[in-house]
Amino acid sequence: MLHSRPGNILSTTSKQAGQDYLDALDLILGSESGANERLDRALETDPNFALAMVARYMLAKDTNDPAAESFKVKAQALAQQAEPWEQRHIDVLIGLLTDPYGNLQQTQEYVAANPGDLLIISQLCGYLIFYGGPEKLTRVLDILKASESTLSEDWAYLARLGFAISEAGDPAQGRKVQERALKLRPQSLYTIHGYTHILHDLGVPDQAVALINSWIDMNRASAEGGALYGHLQWHLALAEWQLGQRDQAWARYRRYCAPETTTCGPVLTLADCGGFLLRDYLKTGVISASSPAVDELIARFEGMLSHPFIALHVAGIHAATGDRAALESCEAHIREQEPNSNRDLALQLVTAIRHFERSEYRQAAEILKTITSAQRIGVGGSYVERMLIDLLEESALEHSV
Repeated sequence: MLHSRPGNILSTTSKQAGQDYLDALDLILGSESGANERLDRALETDPNFALAMVARYMLAKDTNDPAAESFKVKAQALAQQAEPWEQRHIDVLIGLLTDPYGNLQQTQEYVAANPGDLLIISQLCGYLIFYGGPEKLTRVLDILKASESTLSEDWAYLARLGFAISEAGDPAQGRKVQERALKLRPQSLYTIHGYTHILHDLGVPDQAVALINSWIDMNRASAEGGALYGHLQWHLALAEWQLGQRDQAWARYRRYCAPETTTCGPVLTLADCGGFLLRDYLKTGVISASSPAVDELIARFEGMLSHPFIALHVAGIHAATGDRAALESCEAHIREQEPNSNRDLALQLVTAIRHFERSEYRQAAEILKTITSAQRIGVGGSYVERMLIDLLEESALEHSV
């Protein structure tokens, strides 16, 4: 009999289908390519395999596949014939994917009672990283630590725990945990990505360049189609840029990370584009060329500008590409929205960037110094975003002297 990560027996008529499902979960948790194919094969072998169907829905929804709704409906129907634990897993996963905020309490209660369900734990923590507010670092770490006795030897769990430990302020300890995860599954794109974040937090770009290049040399074939591959290349480009290899970094960014070329989803693409362009602009003052793909990317987030994470990167792109009119329009759009903590923080960030772009450095610095450490955490994303805000403030202060 085949068992899930929590140790439950899988409800499938086929041992092969069950193994394909478990292999697909490893690929999903590792951000590796091939999960769709494994799940499709599992469902071809056992069309009534509810867990495989809901996992297929998750992947389809993540890529805006038109077939996503069909997978969801089928999963909900098949769940009626599955084991109770599978029904609960399917119900919670679908709820989290369709309405994460509305189902947040339900999901948190579920993971507290099911500390071995790493797929849902991973999805929950991913949501909190972007929308968890100022307390997100401790919230994510507490959720993961509650699963330690159940998943302490699980590579995918350790990869997430190491990243969370680093984000919460202890990158040295996070690195040790991440190294354990990488030894257990060296080909995991998710793990090497988390390790790269830790090296960024430790401020050792030379080590990041060596590690990523070595890992890509060994795993390029299996990694290139992975959803995080473009983002991993972005981390390599960023590390090269930090080492003064600007031309090489830009060439890598254009080849792998730009909206025209990346393998990433829209949110990561926006973060990579905004993060790279704004950093270069702050350091060099050089305006970067925009493109139709960049314009199309920004247009996708027009309705989300009141979220600080989105506002930071959209405004950063406008400033770095010299589009003053778009930057002013972005600020005006946010100002028109109903005031709340997120909207107000988004407005502060965009206004500061607008002042900076106009060479009004003192005004930019004055706004940025009022943004607390807790608020910077609440922007969303990782320490990479918090450092970007710090760099913006430092640059404004340097120019205002």
